[in-house]
Amino acid sequence: MKKELSKGLKRFYGIGDLCFTLMSQVQDVFFNFFLTNIALFSLGTTTLITTITTVVDAAFSWVYGAIINGTKPMRWGRYRSWLVAFTWIVPFIYTFKFIKIGEGLLPIVIIIAAGIISSFIWNFPYVANMSIIPVIGKTPADRMQLSSTRAVYSRASSILFSYMGLPLADFLSNFVGEAYKFGALAFVLGVLMVIGYFIHFKLTEGYEEPLYEETPVVEKNNRPSKEKKGTSGKSMVKGLFQNGPLLSLIVAEMTRWLANFVILGCAMYYFQYVAGNSGMLATYLLVANIFCMVGAFASKYFAKKMSSKILFFLSFMLMGGMLVIARLFYSIPWIVIILMAVAQFGFGCIYSTSPAMFADTAILAEWKTGEDGSAWIMGLGNVPLKVALVLRGLLINGVFALIGFSATETEQASTAIQSGISNVFLLIPGIAVLIGGIIILLGFKLTKQQIEQMSEDIEMRKSS
Repeated sequence: MKKELSKGLKRFYGIGDLCFTLMSQVQDVFFNFFLTNIALFSLGTTTLITTITTVVDAAFSWVYGAIINGTKPMRWGRYRSWLVAFTWIVPFIYTFKFIKIGEGLLPIVIIIAAGIISSFIWNFPYVANMSIIPVIGKTPADRMQLSSTRAVYSRASSILFSYMGLPLADFLSNFVGEAYKFGALAFVLGVLMVIGYFIHFKLTEGYEEPLYEETPVVEKNNRPSKEKKGTSGKSMVKGLFQNGPLLSLIVAEMTRWLANFVILGCAMYYFQYVAGNSGMLATYLLVANIFCMVGAFASKYFAKKMSSKILFFLSFMLMGGMLVIARLFYSIPWIVIILMAVAQFGFGCIYSTSPAMFADTAILAEWKTGEDGSAWIMGLGNVPLKVALVLRGLLINGVFALIGFSATETEQASTAIQSGISNVFLLIPGIAVLIGGIIILLGFKLTKQQIEQMSEDIEMRKSS
């Protein structure tokens, strides 16, 4: 039976994402700085460490959903259990990613191991947190509500971290010392992540049936055998390769994540070498994050007027179009900031709508296979993100090599260098996102009515 979303879910499903993003931003913002300026590793060693941890993380990105769906559910249900089962371990391991112990090879091994292990563990609650959306949200409107609220909290955390990240690390240095301040920050925000996912665990109580209640041994044989099994590998493979909308969605997601990471990676270069004022970077980041958060919030209202697919497509077109237009005005920084803010509004809508889109493909997969593969499908949303992180460096460094960029360039960079930086900052991401939008338009052939009918069929199948 359908259970209505509680007020708590409508308002607070996203606190776990806020806490998770705060924790993960420690590595996104400070990891390179820690390696070069505190651990005092060479640039080559730093590159080795970041490359190994990133590539391994990307290689495992498809695994988490497969394990969640392919193994026997734990005590509190297939998805809710993963929000709390192993999450508490993360702060204790994550901390060592930001601590240098000893000299030579030892600290390198410890940091790489801490990075790989902590990421591997935290990806399970991250994927489960997304996978439970189609479980607790029985209608497209419910799923969009949850996706939008989650996105707003996540984007708000980026703004929050920009103000609290370094000040909190400096405050902690008064207790642990300068060398350990980022390790302490990782631990504190890691604990906050554990609390955040526990809040989600409590908010979703009653929406997913537990595997069973603890009963005397004599009753164990009466437990339904289907609840003891995970989703079969055959069904997971079929749910992917016989799911055209999902394949289209994965490719489109790759374009928007690649664009996002390239923009983040090139912003400093643009404002220093093209705008000639690196101080404008802070203003740009603040404005962009605010517009992104507003887009994430507004998307649930847009979704009431149109399907998730149309909203997703239009958001891709808005973001890509603004980026391409901004390239035409690359020599006027304030116009670029305004157009980029509108582009980030589109990105916020994309970010908010994406989980609902994946949830629709999960429903299609279950309708076709007869088995629930939500974690497997939702977990595949992690793949384009991780791959885009790897491709980001290759794209940026490749373009910079082609244009002959050198870090020894002064702020009065040549016109060719400024044009090249603007291309990789604006034009290439814009074209990529526009291609992603076209892929969605042509490849995501699922309508709102079809999803609703499939959901009804699945519920009837379960009740029969």
